[in-house]
Parts: sequence; C-alpha cells; structure tokens
Amino acid sequence: MKQVNDHIDDLIIQLLCGELDGDSLAELRAWIAISPQNERYFHEKQEIWFSAVDSSVLSKYNKQEALNAFRERVAMAQEDKGIHLKYHLGWKKWAGYAVMLALVCIMTVFAYHQGKHNVSSSFADIQVEVPLGSRTKALLPDGTIVWLNSGSKLTYSQGYGLSDRKVTMSGEGYFEVKHNEKLPFSVNSQNLRVNVLGTQFNFRDYPDDKEAEVILDKGSVKLDNLTNTGNSQLMVPGQKVILDKKSGKMTTEACEINMVSQWTQGLITFDNATLDEIAKRIERSYNVTVHIRNKAIGKYRFNGDFVRQEHSLQEVLDALAATGHLHYQIKGRIVTIY
Repeated sequence: MKQVNDHIDDLIIQLLCGELDGDSLAELRAWIAISPQNERYFHEKQEIWFSAVDSSVLSKYNKQEALNAFRERVAMAQEDKGIHLKYHLGWKKWAGYAVMLALVCIMTVFAYHQGKHNVSSSFADIQVEVPLGSRTKALLPDGTIVWLNSGSKLTYSQGYGLSDRKVTMSGEGYFEVKHNEKLPFSVNSQNLRVNVLGTQFNFRDYPDDKEAEVILDKGSVKLDNLTNTGNSQLMVPGQKVILDKKSGKMTTEACEINMVSQWTQGLITFDNATLDEIAKRIERSYNVTVHIRNKAIGKYRFNGDFVRQEHSLQEVLDALAATGHLHYQIKGRIVTIY
C-alpha cells in the first residue's frame, strides 16, 4: 500500500509541477475514479501541496525543494487528527473529474510561472472546522498559528501567502501572526475585520452570539466595524473591544492579558457572565443542547473557572446549582435548566 501511495504521490506532484505526461495523467485519472476515498486522497494532497510550498519555491520553480516541503507537510497532517479540512470549489460546477484535472494542471503551471498570481480565485478554498466539544491548533502556510475553539470555522484560499494573507472566521480563534510587512494579515467575519502585520490577539464572533469581541495580547491592530461603516479603532495590548451586533456600537475596556489565551489550554472562564451566555459556552464545550425554561434566570450572572479536561458537564452544572439560583436535569445530550 505504501508503494502504491508513494507512486500516486509522485504522479500528483508531477501534475502540480506541470510535468505530468499524457499516459501518466490518464493513469492518475483512472486511479481517482476508482473510489471516493481516492478522490478525497487527491484533494488532501493538493491542499497539503499548496499549504507547504511557499512563494519563494514557486518563483524559483525548485521541484526538489517543493517535494521536500510536501513530504514534511504530509507527515504533519497525518499526525494531526483534530483539523477537519473541507473544500469549497470556486467554479459553479465541473463537467467531470477529467476536466478538473485539466484545469488544475493549467492553473498550477500558471501559478508557478507567474509567481505572485493569487490562485485563490482558481483553486478550492480551505476550511478548518472544529466540532463542538473540542478545540484544535492550525498552522497556516506562512507560519501563522491559530488556535480554534469549539464550533469554529476558519477559511482561507490556497493562494494564501502569495499576494495576500486573508482569512475569514466564524467562532473563536487565538492568532499568533507571523510578521510580514509586505503582506498584512487580516481576519474577516460578518461583523468585524482585524488588520495586522504581526501580533497576537483573540477574535470571537459566533453567528448566534449577540456580541463579538477582539482582545489584543501583543503588538497593535486596526479593528474595523463592518456593521457601522467608517467606525474603526486602533487597539493597544490589554484592550478588549466589544461589538453590540444589534446597535453596531463598539465599547472598549481593559482586560487581563494573561487570561486572553487560557481557553487554548482548556480553561472555561465565566466572568460575570449571564446564564444565557454560559449556556452557549456549555453547549460548545461539551457538545450538548441547553434549554433554559425560565427566561428570568437566564439573566442571572455567575463567576467561575473550569478546566474542560478535568471537570465534567455535571460538575460544572453542580457548581452553578450550588448558588441556589437554579436546578438542572440531564437526559442524553439535552440539558434542561429551571
């Protein structure tokens, strides 16, 4: 099996380098058509290739260097079980897989010889999705590190790092951005946009939350309020900006920097949070559905720290119930609070 995979890897690499001859292309097409698993394998290796091979390798057209980077990235991808990659193809519909291969071949050769061409418009977008109840760490092609919280989704183009460094975000992520003055880094959600050169910050914008927030850990960022055009703010370390999605108003407050990234280690913190807010955190952290029968208690506020790996769902609920303000019931993956 390993020899077969090595041979297929070689064919894929030749395709992506624009060196695959007609007979070998026919062989690769036939192998892909055998099963959905083979088709998925091709997609995965294509993503790894463009994540591993940077613009300096592309511009020099150094096949051996690109191959080495590809092999290293394959090994890394096999070790990391937490990242779920999906592909959202830029074309409306392909007539068949053979057509897709031809287009990939044409676009790949073009990318190699044009160097700085942004292939994001030609290739599939890459999505990193984190299921409820978990978190993961993603390494972007430029060396930027992103921790993604449960229920989050990060999307970037396969051309990321060639002519821009743009990502879109839904959910929560802690970013350690690799410095690059020539290519600023930006995170976009439905409500906010953060522009940086190189810094560390936390970004949270879940679609079903009433508020979105950005906390700056190190460096500086420019924050744009997309719900209120022209409303921008420069942030300094230790600041937290909260956006009220309904009113479009942004407010700024100080925060403890040492707490910004602790969720990446599994810490769940309730800092004067309402029960409504806590219910959403519990849903994402423990992959359950929470129903609050009495709307009035949803406005009660609580404080507490829990470690997801050490404290069970029942222990968290017991701590909330110990305040005397609520009771709860667990049935399967449904939690009812009353």
